[in-house]
Order: sequence, then structure tokens, then C-alpha cells
Amino acid sequence: MHKRIILILALIISSIICLAQGRVGSPYTRYGLGDVNQNSLIRNNAMGRTSYTLPYNNSINFINPALVSQIDTMTFIFDFGFNGGVRTYKTATQGNMSNYDFQISHLIFGFPITKWWKSCVGFMPYSNVAYSIVDRDSSLNVAKDYIYSGNGGLNQVMWSNGFTPFKNFSIGINAFYYFGKIYNSNSIDFDDKTGAFLNVIEQNTVRINDFSFDLGLNYNINLNPENQLSIAGKYAYNTQLNAVRNTMVFNTLSHSSAITDTVFQSINEKGKISLAQKIGVGIGYNHDNKLYVGVDYTIHDWSKAKYFELSDQLANSTFISVGTEYTPAGRGKLYYKYWQGVSYRAGFYANQNFINLNNTETKISDFGISFGLGLPTKRSKTSYNLSLQIGQRGSAKNYFITENYFIIGFSLNLADMWFIKSKFD
Repeated sequence: MHKRIILILALIISSIICLAQGRVGSPYTRYGLGDVNQNSLIRNNAMGRTSYTLPYNNSINFINPALVSQIDTMTFIFDFGFNGGVRTYKTATQGNMSNYDFQISHLIFGFPITKWWKSCVGFMPYSNVAYSIVDRDSSLNVAKDYIYSGNGGLNQVMWSNGFTPFKNFSIGINAFYYFGKIYNSNSIDFDDKTGAFLNVIEQNTVRINDFSFDLGLNYNINLNPENQLSIAGKYAYNTQLNAVRNTMVFNTLSHSSAITDTVFQSINEKGKISLAQKIGVGIGYNHDNKLYVGVDYTIHDWSKAKYFELSDQLANSTFISVGTEYTPAGRGKLYYKYWQGVSYRAGFYANQNFINLNNTETKISDFGISFGLGLPTKRSKTSYNLSLQIGQRGSAKNYFITENYFIIGFSLNLADMWFIKSKFD
């Protein structure tokens, strides 16, 4: 018990450090709040991020908070995960460029409160901003660079509660606290050593601290003793997050970084930043607690989102995922050969992204396939989860960017009956 507590505390401290430092880099993080995570855990990632009807497997699934109610009455769960990989970028005029990244994906603790009320708390990144774009130009016989860069993002602390008011039906609510800082810089840098031109630099720093909520429900239909159908739904309203922005526009000489003139400055400007309204539905099929197949469909309404009262080239987005999991011995059942207790997972997903560049009809798409394993440990409910996602976002057409990614995820899922002394050693 003491070793587990020490391990959990060590993982919490390391997670706080990594969440503050690790960011996923992509030129598409320039827009809105950056690259918004789907909040899916490693098990979900291995199944195309399918989440809404995923059955219990000694793990936590807060994406649909109604499923938190599946936690065993005497079981306490600790889930810690991270992911990392390689991303390559290509445009119509430039070859491949690569970027490597790593970050903590989640740290969650789940526990029962009563037989009909289960809960979990945790924290994880919500969005990532990390980009640096240089556009070289020589119009009017003047060499200059248009430079766009940014970093930061939002983290979230989560408290999820699932309730079972009656058999086969559960409801849940997630409460999120968002906090973080996003830094953006736009500049014109002249390639001139004479000092005849003035560089122009705009710097923006936005700090966000606010709350949001979403709701979920799940209903199980027992077709017969071995087959079950699950129907789920999720809703999140269009939250307006409180934010504070500092802005500074200034000039420097083309051959120096010294500031020659401050054009504009705004300190502690208060405003609102929108999160999308979300509506999701899911359907899942479970056979004999061995085979699961699920489909999720989600709509995000970003079209009305504002960033300090201004739109930011955002549009409605849709996300569809299909995933499956097969455990030969059955989830949570005894097994005699190790491979019979392993959970084998696969899935695919397609995401019509919220980015709408130049208000064109060409949307940024994101699609991929995924695979993974759930590796049990003998004489324990603890397991290890592995996931692999291979996908592509965007296209080099119309001067856009093609991003190919290869992401590996790992999580440690500690599940045990705490505070109960075993009669046998």
C-alpha cells in the first residue's frame, strides 16, 4: 500500500512538471485555442478514440461521464499515461520537415462514493499551441520575412461523477477548470543592414481561468444473456471562458532588436473566449463481455465562437470514430494463458476540423487508424495499455500543409481493492 502511494505521488509531481513543459507542435495550432485534445485516454486512442459506450474493464472512462458509474464499488483506480511521436510536414513547394513531441496525456484517480454514485478526479492538457512559421517575401525589391510563432496552451482539472438511478441506465456530469497561458507573436522582419526599414512586431499573451461543464447518459439493452446493446449521448454547452490579454505592438531597427517605438500597448484587457457547443451520440455492441464494437459521432459548433469578440476562421467540425476490443477470456475474467487475458484493440476515425482558412470551402480534415493492447498483470487488476495512431491532417492543395503523424501512447492503470486487508498472503 505504501509503495503504491509513493508511486502515485511521484507520478503526480512528474505530471505537473511535464504538463507545464511538454507541448505538441503543429502549424495548425495557430488558430483558436490551438490543437484541442479529444480528452480520450490510451485505451480509447487504440480504438479510434471511441468512448461513449465503452464497457468497463477496470479502467476509467470520463469522456462520457455516465460511464464513471461502472467503477466497482470496492475498487479504487489510478490511471497515468503519456504519448509522443513524430510529425512530418509537407507543402506544395517544400519537402518534408519533421518534429518530435512528447507530453503527459492524463492523470486520473477514480473511486466509489456509494453503490449508485462513483466519481473521479484528474488533470490533463486541453489544448496545445506550438508553431513557428516563416513566409519569405521580396515584393517591391525589399527582402523581408513574415514570422508567426506561438506557444503555450490550456490545461484542465476534471471532476467527473456518474450515477445509476436505476438498472441499465446511468447519467453523469463533468466539471472542468481550465487554466493556462497562450503566447502569439506576428512580425515583419526586414533583411536590411542599413537601418532604412523598421521591423514591426505584435505580441499577445492571453491568460485563461474559468469553469465548464458537460453531461452524459448511457442506456444498456440486454438482447439476451450474452449480447448487449448500449446507446449513449453527450452534451456540452457553448461556454464563454473569462480571459485576460496583454498586447504590445512595437518597432525595431532592421539590424537591431532594440525597441525604437511602442506603437500600441494594452494591459490586462478583459474578454471572453468561446468553447464549442458539443453534441455527441454513440452506439455499442457487447458480446459475452469478450467482444465490443462501438461507433461515436460528435458535432462541435465552432462557427459562433469568438476570441475577444472576434472570429478566428473557425467552422463547425464533426468527428466520427469506430473501434473494437476483443479479450479472449473475457474482460475481468480468469485466464490460464497470458494471451487470453490480453485485450486486442483497433479502430479508425475521421475528423472534419474546425479550421476554415480564408473562409474557403476547403476544410482541414484529420483521419487515421489505430491499434493497441491492454496487458494484464497476474493476481492483480492492474494493467498496462499501449496505443498506436497513424494519421494525416490537412492537404498540400490550395497552399495548405499536409501533416502526417505517428503517435505512440502508454498508460499504467492501477486498480485494486484499497483499505481491505487480505486474509491470505
